[in-house]
Amino acid sequence: MPGWNSQLVVQVDSVTLTPIQSFSTQFQTSITPIHSIESDNVGVIQKPRTMTFSMKVAAVRGTKGQMSQNVATLYKMAIAGTPFDVALAVQSGPDWVFQQLLFRSCYITSANPSDVTVGTTPGVIDTAPVASFSGIVTDFVADKDITTP
Repeated sequence: MPGWNSQLVVQVDSVTLTPIQSFSTQFQTSITPIHSIESDNVGVIQKPRTMTFSMKVAAVRGTKGQMSQNVATLYKMAIAGTPFDVALAVQSGPDWVFQQLLFRSCYITSANPSDVTVGTTPGVIDTAPVASFSGIVTDFVADKDITTP
């Protein structure tokens, strides 16, 4: 049974994104069965696959100073429509069934520069702002882009 002492990292163009609060992907492989008068399921119509992602990144300076540039870089890529690669990779530990998932040629489709909320002290903003990004993945091939240990 896994000890869950593992850590995952998210990388954008091979640069680790930190501090990151969440990263999720979703894909759809829509297949519609074709029926006939004589028989059910005589074939299928396969629609184009769609893969999307979303991530929330704290808009604060990281421990080494360079990480604050990651959020600004994501904003710039969103505005310019610049493609980039996103990787979800194992940083440490043996608990995962993959070593890396690589999503190539990604584009940001929407960005929310930051969510700022009042924290535990009334009237004082004492929580870190969080930038939210959503996007599409245009190039993902399971045989090449899923690396197993």
